Amino acid sequence: MNRMASRREEVKQALDASRTFLQNARETRDDRGRIIPPPTRLAWCDGWQLGVDKMSLKFSRNPMLRDLQRWLVKTNNTGVLTRQAVDSMVPAAILQIEPHHRVLDLCASPGSKTTQALEALNANGAEGSASGCVIANDINPMRCYFLVRRCSALGNATANLMVTTHQAQWYPNVNVPVSDEVNAESGGRYPEGSYDRIICDVPCSGDGTLRKNPQIWSEWKPEFAMTLHKLQLHIAQRGAALLKVGGYMVYSTCSFNPVENEAVVAELIKRCGGAIEIVDASDRVPELLRRPGLSTWRVVTMVEGDVVEYPKYEDSQKPSVPIGLKRKFAKSMWPQEQEAPKDAPPPQSRVGVLGKRIMRGPSATSKSTGLEHCMRLVPHLQDMGGFFAVLLKKVAPIPGPKTATKNDKASAHSGYSRTAPKHSYSKVSIKLVKSLAKDFGLGEDFSKSIAKNLFSRSEQDKSVVYIADGVKDHCIDSIGAERMKCVWSGVKIWEKSERDNFYMLTQDGMQIIEPFITKRRVELSRSELKSVLNTLGREVPLETFAPATRDAIRALAPGSLVVSLKGGNRNLKLPIVINYTDNDALKLIWRYRKGLEQAPKVKIKSLLTALDGI
Repeated sequence: MNRMASRREEVKQALDASRTFLQNARETRDDRGRIIPPPTRLAWCDGWQLGVDKMSLKFSRNPMLRDLQRWLVKTNNTGVLTRQAVDSMVPAAILQIEPHHRVLDLCASPGSKTTQALEALNANGAEGSASGCVIANDINPMRCYFLVRRCSALGNATANLMVTTHQAQWYPNVNVPVSDEVNAESGGRYPEGSYDRIICDVPCSGDGTLRKNPQIWSEWKPEFAMTLHKLQLHIAQRGAALLKVGGYMVYSTCSFNPVENEAVVAELIKRCGGAIEIVDASDRVPELLRRPGLSTWRVVTMVEGDVVEYPKYEDSQKPSVPIGLKRKFAKSMWPQEQEAPKDAPPPQSRVGVLGKRIMRGPSATSKSTGLEHCMRLVPHLQDMGGFFAVLLKKVAPIPGPKTATKNDKASAHSGYSRTAPKHSYSKVSIKLVKSLAKDFGLGEDFSKSIAKNLFSRSEQDKSVVYIADGVKDHCIDSIGAERMKCVWSGVKIWEKSERDNFYMLTQDGMQIIEPFITKRRVELSRSELKSVLNTLGREVPLETFAPATRDAIRALAPGSLVVSLKGGNRNLKLPIVINYTDNDALKLIWRYRKGLEQAPKVKIKSLLTALDGI
């Protein structure tokens, strides 16, 4: 459920409407006769776990399940709740994000963890008022826009969001100027980190999702983990470099394979030279059942259906191993071994699962890295997918030479020319801001608090976007901001209407600047407001309104109007924006992103219901 302060009343109403199915203690059955357990309250993430899969829910003929499906679609579109797997909620939950934090989600799509971070950032105060920011990154621009669509349901909270598209292992540090001069951390090798919290949910083989993706059973091979291990380690290293000293990072996968999990964590700690430590996060989510991290594991492959173990890295590089397979191995895949005691028992042998005889030598334990504090979530403990997560803290700068040598600098810049960013936000022209401020009667307070945060992505200023201070300072005004490939950010305040030849005020944007608007305000009677709400996207001629209303509107030029209810708004979700067109008519336009078509309809229906009760 949404944790933002601005949505608490909506959450309360949604929970009241869901009593029959969320707080139903009775078991029910789906269309195939399978027992569906009652929903479970998850206090650690302020959510509910449903005992039914999405396909059964979507196509069920059970009246209660059909009502539950309709309720989920409605509340998900309006941002009251977010649907996601229980295990994927762990990283953001153990990070304990606060409103002043700078948060980076390195591999963000499809965006469930990003929405959690945004909600935590806006847990107190108005939407978009937090001093921190959330930077969501994905390598694929198309997935970035899917992420944008998911976050759009959170409304003005997206003023604190910037979506970027970079390879996570090369994510830019905005603290580094676009020059040769780099200010390293005191006593460290890398430039100062930029983020207080980092979500490092890396690409993985996904064998922990077997329950919802059963096709993995026939496709899975242990080699999948080997092909991803190096990339996972590089992304984790980049996250550690971008983290501030004293900040926290969660490294996570939806895999069971220790090559993708503990092996990466152990090698990361080793390479960071004591700058990164594992933190015991059990007290942050005490209700969550888990297994401790592994201290020893085996590196194996499948050869013609048999399991083959490689006790050491050197065994994987023998002439008998195919050259293509050799290249997949890395020394960091094996546990960091200690010498076995002199009185250790001789090696033992056993038969592998598929009949291959495996030699098991003396117990070799990992060095003291705290791997037992890693969290292994397994399906049979708490009815969820398989997941691995570990909370890491940067306790010191990453060690290394304080300054680069001349040869290092020469090699770093040889044959490399910096390209201009693909996406950028620039200040809206002063002329346009003054024109809009004059039209809507926006005074000095607007100029001081809002105008400086207005940006556009085109030279023609086709739309005007409000970006909160946290994002502005970090992604636009910082010395290395030119490195960021920005895909999307902020809340759209105005957008240019080519047909009507004016800048149209958006519904979300109006909520941000409404306290400053002194002009273009209009009051409608209950019946007049209902007539406009019932004709979404269609014009309503002014001739159908009362003479006083017609005269008040016709005294204004065509454009957006801020409409309230005559006699006071009476705790209704007003005012709203209604456009006065050149055809001497009023027209309600409510923009939405693909996939959120129900959001404006739900809000309009809620308004109409409230008006009927007056």
